[in-house]
Amino acid sequence: MSLSLGWLQQLKREWTIPEVIAERCVHSHCEVASCTRCVDACPHEAWLLDDASLKIDTARCDGCGLCVAACTESALVGHTPAVKVTPVINRRQFLRKALTFSAEQSMAAPVALPPIPLIPTFSVENCNGCDACVQLCPHQALQLAKHEDGQALAYQIQAERCTGCGICVDVCERDAVTVRQMERMDSAEILLEIPLEQARCKACGSHFHYPADGNTVRQYCQICAHTNHHRQLFQVY
Repeated sequence: MSLSLGWLQQLKREWTIPEVIAERCVHSHCEVASCTRCVDACPHEAWLLDDASLKIDTARCDGCGLCVAACTESALVGHTPAVKVTPVINRRQFLRKALTFSAEQSMAAPVALPPIPLIPTFSVENCNGCDACVQLCPHQALQLAKHEDGQALAYQIQAERCTGCGICVDVCERDAVTVRQMERMDSAEILLEIPLEQARCKACGSHFHYPADGNTVRQYCQICAHTNHHRQLFQVY
């Protein structure tokens, strides 16, 4: 009997260990992502995150599911045991009931929206219009609206799509993007569209855009503005 109980306990442990869906994890979308929600939520320090990978120490994990609830991207899927393991159940009964359990019922939704709505906000003074946040947002909460001729028109914010993953904040080199709770903001602070100005770089001749803050006219693109624009070698993009 003790052998059977040991087998059942091991099977229960393996079943309740969270599964990682790599394509949903923010670290799969952005190498500089700073998200550590699963690591911080685990009371047993079972999650190991380094520059190379995200791993779980199965010997420490007890299947509590706190990491699953903490992940804003539903990148962790927690399983619920099919039956309650008790000393009176045998292996054949356990497997018969387990086969009737639908794994799909335990799958989390692709995106878990936060209980308190979040919204990305821009500092137009700091933003240089590089579009990194727009290109890497996995939920299209940030979008680039364009004219019919393909010229950039505005940054548009779809707040209802924001999960608070923080990728936009992590990739912005100028700290121009933040993610805030809407309930803590005044209505005047909530901007759903950031108009963009079109310009041609005085140094390299490339077309670029930047937020129309109404104060500063920018003559150099984001590349030439941080390099010696008097050189004859320029980055092409």
